[in-house]
Amino acid sequence: MRVKGTPSGFLPLQVGGWLAFAGAMSLGRVGEYAPAAILVIETAFAALGFLTTLLLQRVYAKVRVAAGSSLHTMVLTGVSSYLGGMLWTASFYYYLRHVAPLILVRLDAHARLPELQGPVLDNTVYNSLALLAWSALYVSLLNREALQEQREQALRALAEARDAQLRMLAYQLNPHFLFNTLNSLRALIDEDRGRARQMVTELAGFLRYSLVERPLQLTRLSEELEAVRGYLAIESIRFEERLEVRVEVEAEAEECLVPAFLLNPLVENALKHGASPGPGEPLRVWLRAASRDGRLRISVENTGTLAPPAAADGAGSRFARPERLLGTGVGLRNVRARLEYQYPAAHRIDIDERDGVVRLSLDLPAVHAEPAGRAGGVRHLAGAGVPATQGW
Repeated sequence: MRVKGTPSGFLPLQVGGWLAFAGAMSLGRVGEYAPAAILVIETAFAALGFLTTLLLQRVYAKVRVAAGSSLHTMVLTGVSSYLGGMLWTASFYYYLRHVAPLILVRLDAHARLPELQGPVLDNTVYNSLALLAWSALYVSLLNREALQEQREQALRALAEARDAQLRMLAYQLNPHFLFNTLNSLRALIDEDRGRARQMVTELAGFLRYSLVERPLQLTRLSEELEAVRGYLAIESIRFEERLEVRVEVEAEAEECLVPAFLLNPLVENALKHGASPGPGEPLRVWLRAASRDGRLRISVENTGTLAPPAAADGAGSRFARPERLLGTGVGLRNVRARLEYQYPAAHRIDIDERDGVVRLSLDLPAVHAEPAGRAGGVRHLAGAGVPATQGW
């Protein structure tokens, strides 16, 4: 049983060290004394030293010796080592005088023990230095374990803070999307009650995922697509022929894990800020996803222009900083914050406009979940009368 406050794994090191100490001392006596005498002397000497260090462990645990090189620790270990050396020396002297002869007679009647000369505590300094070295090693191991525990506590605290922030951001999306969807429903009630009832049905399914079934952090992209389809079904009821949506997602990409509720803010932003390419033409939105070389690439495109316009480059396209786009609304700002927490320095957000189409692209690590048994190829979800297309 490990003494409270003792470094983990210390007992095997302790036993092995003292066995090595006994072996080294025994080798030093070869040729000076008979093997039986060496066994009686050095085994007991190492065993008494081992028991003394166990006592020091109890003392250090009782007084809660601090890890490090503070003056208090140095004085405590120095005094304890000296007192322990006195105890070790006195107990070994008593052993040699009263116990060792009885044992040696049974092992080898002709062997002799060393003659006891000098005072009882004659070797106290030597033994104290050995215990001081042991104490320094013991305290250094305590220091290493304390630092490791501090690192683990810091990592746990960081993980808990990150998890709390992600939860806060995830919960923030629920009222945001509910508010926007209810506004769409309110606008439709006066126009067509039948379509409004259908919209309520779609809304119920959408909220079941967003409020109940949706995980707080990571989920399969395929589940996000189902939520997007529910959201688009609601918007398609409202916009009718004024909206065309096309979703092209590779089967491998569907099994990648993404932050929950990642796609809805992007699609909603495309619907909110997109524009039809011409009079009488519908707003067109494309959602694409593919997994390549350990990266998941997602893009949402819509017809329209960026606002405010950015400086033109040599190719004639216009680019805006992602910070400007993602800082203008709750949903997109939330997406950016969650990606920074979930994939620090491992994600990229780009937005550009070319030929009347605005494209927002995400580049994330492709973390695959367990396959759900879907067939290979590209999955197509057509919305509002738009036929499925071939790959992209």
